[in-house]
Amino acid sequence: MVVNKVGKIICISFVNGKRHDFRLFKASRLKLDSEIKVVVDAGRIGIVKLHVNSVLPIKCSEKKSLPKTAETFNRGVLSERVLNEQIIGF
Repeated sequence: MVVNKVGKIICISFVNGKRHDFRLFKASRLKLDSEIKVVVDAGRIGIVKLHVNSVLPIKCSEKKSLPKTAETFNRGVLSERVLNEQIIGF
């Protein structure tokens, strides 16, 4: 599901069975303008190859925790994504 900043649904893709949502996004061939900022979760690393203006949270390793600046950045990214999660919940 692709949702804009005000909560309007742009694109929905459904499939029977189990399929990763990033694979569905690639299969939808949704063309996004390069000026549009795409905010995704950390599991969508490959979107950077498909869309230049993508924002992903910073992942931490098992051995090190994130620095405070990275935690602050991730909090901002997640606060932008929360609307999409709420729309999916409805």
